[in-house]
Amino acid sequence: MSDAAEPLFRPGIYERLLDEELQDALAAHPELRPIFGKLDDEESPHAYGQFILEVLTRALRTCSSEQRLPLVNRLVALISATDGLDYLRRRTLIESREQLLLSVQEEAPGAARPTALARPLTPLGTSSLLTGGRSDPALEHELRQEMFTADQVDILISFVKWSGLRLLDPAFDHLEARATPVRIVTTSYMGASDPEAIASLAARRGFSVKVSYDTQRTRLHAKAYYFHRRTGFSTAYIGSANMSHAAMTSGLEWTVKVTERDLPHILSRFAAEFSTYWSSPEFEAYDSSQSQRLREAIDHAKTGGAAVGPRFFADIRPHAFQERILDALAAARRAGERRNLVVAATGTGKTVVAAFDYARFSSSTANRARPAAARPNLLFVAHRKE
Repeated sequence: MSDAAEPLFRPGIYERLLDEELQDALAAHPELRPIFGKLDDEESPHAYGQFILEVLTRALRTCSSEQRLPLVNRLVALISATDGLDYLRRRTLIESREQLLLSVQEEAPGAARPTALARPLTPLGTSSLLTGGRSDPALEHELRQEMFTADQVDILISFVKWSGLRLLDPAFDHLEARATPVRIVTTSYMGASDPEAIASLAARRGFSVKVSYDTQRTRLHAKAYYFHRRTGFSTAYIGSANMSHAAMTSGLEWTVKVTERDLPHILSRFAAEFSTYWSSPEFEAYDSSQSQRLREAIDHAKTGGAAVGPRFFADIRPHAFQERILDALAAARRAGERRNLVVAATGTGKTVVAAFDYARFSSSTANRARPAAARPNLLFVAHRKE
């Protein structure tokens, strides 16, 4: 079916703007009952932009190569003729044999012509999918090439292996030499990481690493890399491959490359979520003083604690909303209130609050003089066996 053919409609869901083509097609199918909704004002710029992109792409595919640039410039002229949009006239394309800007570099007077900057094989302006197939570039190659021109790198990875780190070491060397800030969030989950690999990353100048030591609650399975660029061509790789040799070379791992040029909202969401993890107390700053703790967490995750018997390893801390409850209880006791009730929804950690409240009450000034064996009595009653 050609682009100009009338679309075929079948029952199902859509999200398409109403144009004349759609209106005529629906009129030709009286047996179908369309349901329309309002276009949200906040979403309308993106929706209209997608519509124009679709129309223009269809037109450019139909035109000859000589017609394409003039057609785009006529559209720019039409838009810039609108009141308040005359500044867009400067977006008129210039006809040139070499039309695509690939890089801009500083050049000292009299210096030799700079060599071309490293760049990935996949586009910087169009999102793409890497599946580990023969026709795709290796993920480790693309990640290295992206790092060479990044102004900041954020990595969210559940496992870090020496075998994968060695593949990326040349790019990490380059980032360190350029003093490019690098932030890495990782875990001890399943005991899959190599502690030496994490320590090696944390030891690099300009690199900051945060680790979750909680092997029971943390289930971070994300594998994602964000390459910030001040040029407006930031990219991110989001997929299933951990930092290991097999995953980044021969494994059938799927990774989506997202670019700032066509999916900026995805990169904005990435940045926001990464910042949430980075500021969460669940992920703690790693340095050489934490090496033994990380090794124990990884060993514990590997064995499930079976080799050493029952063991409480996680450094549990109350959430912010639980802190407010605990502060309210402490304030009530200071005011002389000895019978207090906490009401909270299922899953908000009432048991945890009770444990912290008892621990803090036991260590309060009034109880410090007691011997360890004479802690305040605690009766914990649960209405369910489990």
